[in-house]
Amino acid sequence: MIEVTYHGRDLPRMEIKGHSSYASAGTDIVCSAVSVLTQFVAEILKNEGLGEYEKNAGYLLIKASKKCEVSDMLFHYLLESLISISKDYPKNLKVEVR
Repeated sequence: MIEVTYHGRDLPRMEIKGHSSYASAGTDIVCSAVSVLTQFVAEILKNEGLGEYEKNAGYLLIKASKKCEVSDMLFHYLLESLISISKDYPKNLKVEVR
């Protein structure tokens, strides 16, 4: 199961860890969806100077370095998208907001 923990106080951050185990590597649509969404937001934040990320196998930590409308909006839509996926695949993705 992929576990996502979102911390929205002060500077937003999101930790993503684990594997969805929906299907085998290369055909797992849940893993693909989560990976594309989270890495897309992580790269935007980094490239725009609004945040940073740490990535390892089965792990991604995305952190905003500045509180601004753009970073807040990116985290908001990322969170909403992941919650939507978790409703369709509750055995493969869990999203927690702290």
